[in-house]
This record gives sequence, structure tokens and C-alpha cells, in this order.
Amino acid sequence: MTDVAVVDIENDVLSAVREVFRLTVPEGSLIKSSGEVYLKPNAIDFKPYAYTDPSVLEAVINYFYELNASKVFVMENSTQGNMTRIVFEFTGYREVCKRTGGKPIYLDEKPTESVKLPHFDQPIEFPKLIVEKFMNEQDAHTYVSLPKLKIHSMSTVTLGVKNQMAFPSQKDRGYHHNYNLHRRLADFFALVRPDYTLVDGTNAVFNGHYPLSTEPFQSKSLDRLDILIGGADTLATDTVGARILGYDINEVKHLTLVRDDGNGIGDLSKINVKGDLSRFQKKYPCDILDALPEDVRIIRGKEMLCPEGCELNVLMVLQTLHYDYGGKGGFTILMGKGFDREDVDSITGRVFIAGDCAIEETRNALEARLGKKNVFTSPTCNRLAATLSALCKLMGVGVLDITPSKTTAIKALFLAKLHGSKALIPDLF
Repeated sequence: MTDVAVVDIENDVLSAVREVFRLTVPEGSLIKSSGEVYLKPNAIDFKPYAYTDPSVLEAVINYFYELNASKVFVMENSTQGNMTRIVFEFTGYREVCKRTGGKPIYLDEKPTESVKLPHFDQPIEFPKLIVEKFMNEQDAHTYVSLPKLKIHSMSTVTLGVKNQMAFPSQKDRGYHHNYNLHRRLADFFALVRPDYTLVDGTNAVFNGHYPLSTEPFQSKSLDRLDILIGGADTLATDTVGARILGYDINEVKHLTLVRDDGNGIGDLSKINVKGDLSRFQKKYPCDILDALPEDVRIIRGKEMLCPEGCELNVLMVLQTLHYDYGGKGGFTILMGKGFDREDVDSITGRVFIAGDCAIEETRNALEARLGKKNVFTSPTCNRLAATLSALCKLMGVGVLDITPSKTTAIKALFLAKLHGSKALIPDLF
């Protein structure tokens, strides 16, 4: 048996944080010989409700300083098409660190090292810091995962295990988002496992993992819960989190793989849940909302199309640019593999080709007929920076217009580049 706590936040986040830890681990037991604590929130982007609530992050930093941690670090490598330093600015994380004494670590600015995943031949790049602190010296440093309670259109849920998708370099991530995503997530977890996972359940976020900011869409994708979920066994904590979102572990591919690998407890009957799960009776939808611009023609390959890659990433960006930023349509999107020749020949005007499969099959013919200036592409299985660049140009949205402040974004971008960021970002002009 392992303990997982579900605690109501009520009016005091710090008190709730203390209670989650009190119910699940002996006080002070998480502090290791170095005294260093590394927190990993979910800060993929600065869109509202897409990231771990700053109040939860702040409370956890303060909690570990109460326990006399020598230093508390806040580390992240945000999603492709973004820079972590920019995300920390717009989420308020930088200010949280400034108030509390937390030390930001922008993993996209750090040196990397090749690592080998258990089930794949091709090595990938992890930040050296992750390899050294949590693979080579894991007995000396504390690693706490702080995911958000979110549904994910490609992985069903995104909790503690999925939170480690930050560790591969952005370049490598472009090849992970396909049918192999679930196995890769389980392999990341086999290499690096948090000492504790605390899930921010202030809101359950659903209909994909990027809630639209405009109404009526945003309110359709949020449910205020005001809970925290925590435990030392990440898989057990994720199993409880999935149950609260309405899913059995057998419905979540990457969690079943982690369970089958023997890397945690994934059986509710073997988890001592300290809290009442019976009050959570909803099953939150994981598909993105059925709302896309009517004047964008989408042609899907009939032989193969990975929802974890070309399909849902492109549709998510398309939906966001259209509804949140007023992006226009009037073009065609090709994605997948195995197209009818008649469909491809019928394309006129501008076209966006998503993914290597579709590019290899259709690009040359379309460029020859439509002209190179009318054909936009995004390579690999999910090169979000290229997808964002292409769709912004096609839809008439400036890349910097999607940030809350152009000046702040440019300043953070300059500092990130100055410090060696290897993040893949869209064309700014």
C-alpha cells in the first residue's frame, strides 16, 4: 500500500500543501543530503489555465524553506515554439521566485547530454543537470513534480508522468509526438522518477490541454475543484488524479505502460487514498472542442495519421489562432499519409503540409503546381515552432501578438538567446 492524499484548499494554499505532505510522508523526510529541492511545475505555456497555478508553486517553495531546504529551484523546459524564460515572465513564476527566494532554472538554456531510452535505439538529449542530479546523484537531491490536473487530447491525462516531457530537448520532442509517445513517456519515467508528486487541482482542465481563452469556450473547459493531490509514488498519484478526472488507469496508455514496467502502484485497491473520491463523478472529455474555422479545408491521409502528432497539434494551433486571436482561414491543410490523388490535385491557393509523411508524399507536386510561396510545411511529427510560424502567416496573426506584451517577450527572448537557449521558436517576422 502507498498513501495518496486528496486535500481541499479552502482559503489557505500553504496550509493545504502542509496537509498533503503531512498525510503522506514523515515530516522532513524528503530533504536529502545536499538540502537542495528541485520543483518541476507544468509550465508549457503562458495561456491561462495551461500551467500550474502560481499560488501552488509559491506555497510549495515556502513549505520546503520551512523545512530548512538549503535552496529551492524551479525548473522547466517549456513546450516547443516557446522559451521557458518567456513563460516564467507571463505566468508570474519569475515574481514568485523573487518573492520566495526560489531559483529559476531555464532548462532550454542548459547544456545537454545524450541518454539512451530503454525501448529505443536512437539516443536523445536531456539537460545535463537532470542527468547529474536525478540519474547519477538522485540520493543527494530532492525532485518534486508539480503538474496540473489536466486532460490531454494525445495522452488522455497529463499529470506527474507526462510532466517529464520537459526533459528531452525541443529538437528531439518533434520526433516523440507520434504513435510512440506513450512508450516514450514511460521510458522517460523509467530513467527519472520524482521523489514526490503534488498535483494542482485548483481547476480540472479538459477539452484537450490548451483551453481557449474566449467565451463560451473557456468556461466549457474548466471545472473549479480547489484540491491538491499528493503522494511519494508518482504512478499512484497519477492513478488517483486520473480517477478524479473520470478515467481508469487502463484508459491511459502511458500509465499502463509505467505500471507494467513495475515503476509504481497503478491499482486503486492498493492505494490508501486519504480523502473522499466518491464526490468526483464526472468524466471530463479529452478531445479538443469541435470548433474549427469553416473556411479551412482539412485533408487527412487514409493510410496513417497520428493523433499524438500531426493531427491534434495542428488542430489545436489552428483553433487557438482562429478563436483567441482572430486568425483567418482560406487555405488547405494536408496531414498524414496515403492521399487520394484527386484530393491533392483539387487544391488551389495556399496549402499547409504537416509532418514528414505528408511532405514526402505531396510537397513536390504541390510546389510545382502552386508555386513554392504558396506551400508551407512543418517537418518531423510535431515541429510546433514551424507549425506556429506557418499558421500565423497563413492566418494573418503576428507571432508576438499572441504574447501579453511584445516588449516583455522581446526582452525575455533576447536574454534567453544570450544565455544559450536552444528552444525552437517560430519566425518572428
